[in-house]
Amino acid sequence: MSLVYSAQAQSTVRAEGGVLDARHWNFQEQNLALTGYWMHYSNELLTPRETRTRKGQIHFLPELWNETTPTGKGQGYTTYQLKILLPDTIHQLAVEVPQLYSCYTLWANGLEIASAGVVSDKKETAVPQWIHQAGVISMDPADTLVLVLQIANFHHYKGGIKDPIMLGLSTNIRDHAFYAITASVIESAVLFVLALSFLILFMVRRQRVVLYFAFLCFSWGARAWFSNVYPATAFFPSMPWAWVVRLEYLTLYSGIAWAVLFLHALLEKLSHQLIPYIVVTLNVSFAMFTLFTPALVYSRWVGLYLAVAACVLLYAAVLAIRALLFEHAGAWYMVGSIVTGVAMFGYDIVAYNKGGVYDFIFLSVGYLLIFLLTTVVLLYHLNVFKSHGEKQVLTYEDFFKK
Repeated sequence: MSLVYSAQAQSTVRAEGGVLDARHWNFQEQNLALTGYWMHYSNELLTPRETRTRKGQIHFLPELWNETTPTGKGQGYTTYQLKILLPDTIHQLAVEVPQLYSCYTLWANGLEIASAGVVSDKKETAVPQWIHQAGVISMDPADTLVLVLQIANFHHYKGGIKDPIMLGLSTNIRDHAFYAITASVIESAVLFVLALSFLILFMVRRQRVVLYFAFLCFSWGARAWFSNVYPATAFFPSMPWAWVVRLEYLTLYSGIAWAVLFLHALLEKLSHQLIPYIVVTLNVSFAMFTLFTPALVYSRWVGLYLAVAACVLLYAAVLAIRALLFEHAGAWYMVGSIVTGVAMFGYDIVAYNKGGVYDFIFLSVGYLLIFLLTTVVLLYHLNVFKSHGEKQVLTYEDFFKK
């Protein structure tokens, strides 16, 4: 299923002039990304009936409003419409709607099939919500499907649609949405188990490196609930949007801070003494800024923070190379973790900023691989795993000796 979604990004079928011709698309094999030129009714919230008598303009989707408006602002409201020509034999369709900025209502042939928050033309009455969901088209669309999307944003720096809406057979769409959320939940569960295990180990060993890794696992495990497919809002739809966004940012900041402290404690002789102080200070500053300002303000500077995170990843790569040169135990596992981290970070950031078909299952597996490889590195550091030439049998004393 994951490979199928990766193949979709290479599709050449896209909407032109507000019409997407999918009559020759094989929905049995692939879902269809609804990219291309939709009809656009700027600064209007129109119902499906009202769009029939209004003349719109052509706009490409997905698009972030910040990239298309002269002022670069992402606040406002608008309506999009797309007519899709379908094969005669297609029935029981559904759409997979990613997190949009920041509230929307979606109709299919005049019937509402998905919504998030409350759409309004005023900030005071608009209610944002981020949720990744599937919307089943209950009626038979015959050979034509008309989608109408109202979207509004007054609460986040970014506005519009970053990732494409997907159309496919209802079973395929619902399965993929379920698998994506399940992958994030499993990722979180594994990381929480690692965190608990190393907290118990810290009670015995009393080594800072063990404690830092436990907190790193906990931070990233919590982040899995408040990012990408947002399992937190899938299970608890009434959760306040303001805190969902704050927790997404705060878990990122804490994760990076604990990662730097962990690396410094793991490779203290190879690490510069000032680096952890600088990085922790920056992360605490970003965290305080996030706690005491609205999302519209602090979300504007996430691009700057991602540059900081990229520098941290580069520093980790330098440490891994130095560990190899000094023949540090488990160094090759660290290199594997860093290479995987670079790949995941690059994929995540490109998809976050440019949009596209996000493979959330790939992300969850990748992040789990990073932590499992890092666990091996830590166990080598603690002499639980033995370097080449040492005894290979593990004992109770190996694991719990101080």
